[in-house]
Amino acid sequence: MNRPATSVTTQQIQLYRDQGYLQLPHLFSSEEMDALRAALDHIIEQGRARVLGEDREHDEDFKQVFLQLVNLWVDQPEVRSFTFDRRLADIARQLAECRAVLLHHDQALIKPGGDWSRATNWHQDAPYYPMQQSDALSAWIAVDDVSTENGCLQFLPGSHRFGSLELVPFDVEGASIFDQLAQQGVTLDAAPVSMAMAAGGVSFHHGCLFHYASPNRTERPRRAFTIIYTPDHVTYDGGWDPAGATDLEVGEPFSGPQHPVLSVARR
Repeated sequence: MNRPATSVTTQQIQLYRDQGYLQLPHLFSSEEMDALRAALDHIIEQGRARVLGEDREHDEDFKQVFLQLVNLWVDQPEVRSFTFDRRLADIARQLAECRAVLLHHDQALIKPGGDWSRATNWHQDAPYYPMQQSDALSAWIAVDDVSTENGCLQFLPGSHRFGSLELVPFDVEGASIFDQLAQQGVTLDAAPVSMAMAAGGVSFHHGCLFHYASPNRTERPRRAFTIIYTPDHVTYDGGWDPAGATDLEVGEPFSGPQHPVLSVARR
């Protein structure tokens, strides 16, 4: 699946800089999504742990938001090629405007269907990452067709400019990043933008961008797969590393086998 390097335009980079996200429909074929969908279904059937080496499972409140499976590239060869997809990594590097991007981690996010499903609270990703700079970004692959009906992402354009705020818990229904702003007397006029798209589409978003997903009101799960990229200037802050690295140094860039380099700019 390693394709030739792909470039984004100057206009697309500026859009990402201004809005904090970029949507690129139809990056993957229907055959590729069939393969990824089958792989994720098989992994779930096998009962793979959320994080390798941990026995804990999601509590019931968390499961109503989504089932999360982290670092599938390590032990799932059918998924690894998507995590290491050169085209995605090249785009991420260009959007981040850095020399190189490393893998922070990957994760499957499967939102359950039916009346049991709950919204993913409005939040930022950056507060969950053990990084001293808030410049990480994610590629979010729609493994199924996604819409507001089954819980596609919704972004608040330009909200990444607030920087990294406090962590919003997923297991507390109704918790929201907007509560933090309200306490500061800040109100926002921008309207959310839906990332509805067909399976195989990808959206990139900045780690500080406010985003949300509505409940999945269909009877089928909504499957997504994300890759989180770390620009090469970002340094470790000493927190828990979801990739499982134990040799990172506070104040030093991410490195090592758990954080491989995925794209480097040509000189």
